[in-house]
Amino acid sequence: METRKCKSCGQEFQKWVEFCSHCGQAVEGYSRPAGFWIRVGASIIDSLIFIPIIILSVWNTYSLKSTVVLILTSLPGLIYKPLMESFYGATLGKMSCKIKVIDDNGRKISLFNAYIRFFPFLLSAGVTLAGQLILFSSPQFQSATSWIEISQAQQGSFLVVISYPVSALVLIDCIVVAFTFRKRALHDMMAESFCVYKEP
Repeated sequence: METRKCKSCGQEFQKWVEFCSHCGQAVEGYSRPAGFWIRVGASIIDSLIFIPIIILSVWNTYSLKSTVVLILTSLPGLIYKPLMESFYGATLGKMSCKIKVIDDNGRKISLFNAYIRFFPFLLSAGVTLAGQLILFSSPQFQSATSWIEISQAQQGSFLVVISYPVSALVLIDCIVVAFTFRKRALHDMMAESFCVYKEP
């Protein structure tokens, strides 16, 4: 774990620390934690990148009804964030907001840790995909042409019921960022990662 010493009192601390815990002196050149709203902004930008895939997915749901297309349109969302954060240290949204993901040594996280970090979202996506695969195999869905008919085809699915607590878990995981000292989400703690501003 990379540490530095306070120029005022000599106390050792981790690289991301803003103030010395011993004397309270502000630290120059620290890796400032990225807060809740800047990370929301990065996520919105990342969502915009997926608009073409979302449009194709909606078209598939209402017209094509192809299981192959369903799987293909789901794959980018399952690999984009972990791959970008492990190989480049940030998604395109994070790059735009000048923030990055690092480990406790200030380096890019491994692909394994990137998927640990992604786990709450992966769980949510997995439940959603499983529910859609079941839905696409339903004769009632194959004949459905409206949102109401598709909703009726989904009724009674246990995966729909499971999706609510899973979505709540993801929401709580993200909200924690606003209340933790180092602005870490639960998935950051799981992966021993930090989301910080890029140094100028």
